[in-house]
Amino acid sequence: MRSDFFSTIGEIIKYGGSTFAALVAMSIYTTTDGFFIGNFVGTDGLEAMALVYPVMMIFIAFATLFETGGSAVVSQIIGAGNKTLAEKIMRSNYVCAFVVVGNIFIEPLLRILSDNPDEQHIIDLAISFLRISFCGVPFLLTVYLTGAFMRCVDKPGHVFYLVGSTSLANIILDALFIMVFGWGMQGAAFATVLAQIFGAAITFWYFKYSPQKFTTPRSLGGLDYIWQEIKIGAGFAIATLMMCFIEYFLNATLLRYDAPHLLAAATIANIILTFVYLPLNGLDTGIQPLISRLFAAHKEQHYLRVMRYGFFTTMILTFAIYAVLMIFTEELARFFVDDAEPVTAEMITFLRLMFVLQPFVGLYTWLSGIMAALEDEWRNVVISLLPLVVLVPLIWLLPKFLPIEFVSLAYSAQDVAEAAIAFLLIHSLLREKSLSLKKIFV
Repeated sequence: MRSDFFSTIGEIIKYGGSTFAALVAMSIYTTTDGFFIGNFVGTDGLEAMALVYPVMMIFIAFATLFETGGSAVVSQIIGAGNKTLAEKIMRSNYVCAFVVVGNIFIEPLLRILSDNPDEQHIIDLAISFLRISFCGVPFLLTVYLTGAFMRCVDKPGHVFYLVGSTSLANIILDALFIMVFGWGMQGAAFATVLAQIFGAAITFWYFKYSPQKFTTPRSLGGLDYIWQEIKIGAGFAIATLMMCFIEYFLNATLLRYDAPHLLAAATIANIILTFVYLPLNGLDTGIQPLISRLFAAHKEQHYLRVMRYGFFTTMILTFAIYAVLMIFTEELARFFVDDAEPVTAEMITFLRLMFVLQPFVGLYTWLSGIMAALEDEWRNVVISLLPLVVLVPLIWLLPKFLPIEFVSLAYSAQDVAEAAIAFLLIHSLLREKSLSLKKIFV
């Protein structure tokens, strides 16, 4: 029993820890733009970034679709001993991800947010950033998918080197373009694109020259496998698209209530929460291929231990992050704002109400990770529709009765709803697999 405990913890550290570290590096990537824009462009830049996030999330959604679904399918196939087919499916995922790249309706989407002349300069900043950033979307998708596939071919540690080197490039280029050249928002966008190109170059080298290079002919996997990936990853992708819509709706609400200063708080919240969602997702996404592989190999006691210890690791990490968010809210906000500009009481209230029920995020992340690892095809889709039921009505309703900064309480309500629904749905999934939560924890 003692040896099983340490060996399982070792596997979680190997798979989940490396991906966790990689997504911490990706969090730093996001934080870098926020830090330099907030401190050297000003709160106008942070407000513009709030408008940028929903647009970029559209592309992250498609990356998530093939990252999550692809990880489950490819891991199952590798677990069954068919590496040749796995490589073909990997190639198919790159092709499918690139097909979705487009930006035809982005500028009109931002223009209709507000017709107030005092707010048009914020929208103009966001559009100038996005016009440049879109050039890097294919390279962004390449880095996302490659990280997923590195885990599938049993090289999770390589994810850290890929994402870490890309993040380091972004930090250096942000400092050069914003602090030295004084290019402002456009400098941050150029830095992002060049860093993504650098990450894609590493990917090309990895699959062409490293020991893990592809060995099969240049052919693609069948459409049936792609469809299987789409069914598995659809819940995560739809959830991301839903959040894109929600963020857009929130931005429109804040502008409608003449609270553009809270757009800066929304940007700060988005940046800070990357240190919640990305590391937590990294931990559970990292061990997801391991669970899928063990499940395919019918090693029940082994994958149950991974699920169990993954839960405790996730919750310990969740509560540690929660303590930091609630105790150091003002200090975290101040990190992204120039000393000459105020961090208002309304901004702090907005942030704390968004963070107040974060522990439920850890529970939901663990549950949804198990659903994906067991190749669930519809439950994550059901959960992904919850924002339409919870967030949209609350964002519309709360400002009618409470000060506008209390609108962020809607996100905490959403955290509880997602965890509760996921908890109910996991029971039926586990029964289908002849499992139960009790079996996992006994």
